[in-house]
Amino acid sequence: MEQYLIFRLADEHYGLNVNHIENIEKLMPITRVPHTKEYVKGVINLRGEIVPVIDLREKIGVEKEEFGEETRILIVNWKGEFKVGLIIDEVLDVVYLSKEDFDQATRDRNEFKFSIAKYSGMLINIINLEDVLFEKAEEV
Repeated sequence: MEQYLIFRLADEHYGLNVNHIENIEKLMPITRVPHTKEYVKGVINLRGEIVPVIDLREKIGVEKEEFGEETRILIVNWKGEFKVGLIIDEVLDVVYLSKEDFDQATRDRNEFKFSIAKYSGMLINIINLEDVLFEKAEEV
């Protein structure tokens, strides 16, 4: 069994393995960086460390919405190499999921493929962090 942070984007539930999550921050001032992709909102100063911030809704193609009181920034750490902030709508829970909780089916949204887990009557789109952090190479 592994632990997953369950969070909300619009009216859908998503999950991310907690091993990738360093901490969860309230929304804070984000400094825009020119000439970046639309989903890159800018950078934050996190206790003296500059961290880029991605709007996860925009990145994976969920309808845009204004940030609210429950909006959070998940600070994720990619294999100790770098940190990135992911803006999400609301943190819901931290749960244990076993292999039996995962469905054989997957779900596609834009170029992203999500595993599907079932927990407590919820369908959870499990995010592959590598897909979110790295652009796919263009096919020639």
